[in-house]
Amino acid sequence: MKKPMKIKQIQRIQIVAVLLFINSFSIVRAQTFFGLQNSNYAGVNAIYSNPALVTNMNHQRSANIGGLGVNIDNNYVGLETPFSFWALVNNDVDDKYKDDNGRIKWDKNWIKEDPSVSNIRLNIGTEYRGPSYVNTYGRIIWGTASRTRSSLRIDNLSTSVVDWAKQFMDSTTPPSVIAITSPELNITANSYQEVSGIFGIKLIESSTMRLGVGTSIKGILATGSFNIQNTGATFRTIGVDTLELTGGMMKFSYTDNNLLRQIFQGVIAGSMPSLLNINGLGLGFDLGFVLELGENMSTEERKGNYKDYKLKIAASILDLGKMTYRNQSKGFILDGTTPVKMALNSPEFLTASAEGSEEVFDYTVDYLRNQGALKDISEKTQIELPTTLQLQVDYQIMPYFNVAAHLQQAININDIANLHFNSAAVIVPRVEHNWFEFSMPISVYNNYRQFGLGAYFRAGPVYFGTDNFLYSLSATKYSGMNVYFGISTLIR
Repeated sequence: MKKPMKIKQIQRIQIVAVLLFINSFSIVRAQTFFGLQNSNYAGVNAIYSNPALVTNMNHQRSANIGGLGVNIDNNYVGLETPFSFWALVNNDVDDKYKDDNGRIKWDKNWIKEDPSVSNIRLNIGTEYRGPSYVNTYGRIIWGTASRTRSSLRIDNLSTSVVDWAKQFMDSTTPPSVIAITSPELNITANSYQEVSGIFGIKLIESSTMRLGVGTSIKGILATGSFNIQNTGATFRTIGVDTLELTGGMMKFSYTDNNLLRQIFQGVIAGSMPSLLNINGLGLGFDLGFVLELGENMSTEERKGNYKDYKLKIAASILDLGKMTYRNQSKGFILDGTTPVKMALNSPEFLTASAEGSEEVFDYTVDYLRNQGALKDISEKTQIELPTTLQLQVDYQIMPYFNVAAHLQQAININDIANLHFNSAAVIVPRVEHNWFEFSMPISVYNNYRQFGLGAYFRAGPVYFGTDNFLYSLSATKYSGMNVYFGISTLIR
């Protein structure tokens, strides 16, 4: 007997929600808000691609209540199912993959490792856009904005680390000697908040041309940094519960011994961080201009509910600056000249494990220091902001229908310790109205190496989007999705 349609729909919604979560382990490295940033109704959010764009708002004022974007990606583990996401949404999954109640029978074997990968990459990024506001006085636009950005990047992690972790966690696996080598391992985590002052001016405002320039001056509140650079340190396992440092050196520094907390701290606080969490300070700048061309463009009030230009051209450079952790960063060099063994089943280690990750970290540091394998170093940590060049062109095909082209080119891409923003190019066809909007960003992202097809929807002040979602609808291997959402409004 078939279940009522309502119950089946609820079951599919639950399963889709699970897949959406798993899909967030994607191949997208930077939260870019393609749909929102190319909307004429982005309001104060437009400053995050060009501060001059607030000079051509349809309305006199704009306020952002809050917005959040999240990305998680890796190149090693993925979910591969024998049915497509589209089949799941439409309840078209073969019955052999369902139980007697019509639910999907999940198989752990659907989670697969990529055997071709020898060096694992993991990226986690969050961006919280806090309360922000801009206002227009004649030709002058001023305002303030707040944002929290956090990132964790792991590059060149050897699969031997995964092999050891599996053996350590699975007591049924016979112990074997595993040589752990990640000679080029780099781990970088940074978290910071910015409070911006926004200033723009309308230089030209005629019926055929509008020209505006703008800048953002940003005070940077650095909340946390963690860096590991391996220069040949190697390990091996002895049995299941003992690790031995066998050679090489590794350098690491940090401002907080709880990595995850320092990455995500401040996201909830947004524009009002606790002063106790600030470990460093910095200064940043954004500069840009925007030019609109058309015929009979209104100068007093915009015509209808659409922008009345024919062509818009904008360019900017974002995030010029850096932040410095003064006397806050602790540093060590791990020296494997003399082999050192560490038992992971000792009473002391087990006690620390029961108390939490901070205690495990502190115990490990103290143990290695007492064994003579850890040397303290003192240094000042400076982190460059993720500088980018932004170029935007928008063409109005007809009222309410526009097509935008957007190029984002990263500038500081070489220093492994810095925050990174990957380059991308995107085309954004869209239908926009004062009360609703829909667009489908088509992008080449991840330094122009991967293709993405996204979606963006706005109903009044509420927006929701993803830079790469529809690409995976017909796939059975789930990767390439990110999500952003928020509330932002324009005020007459």
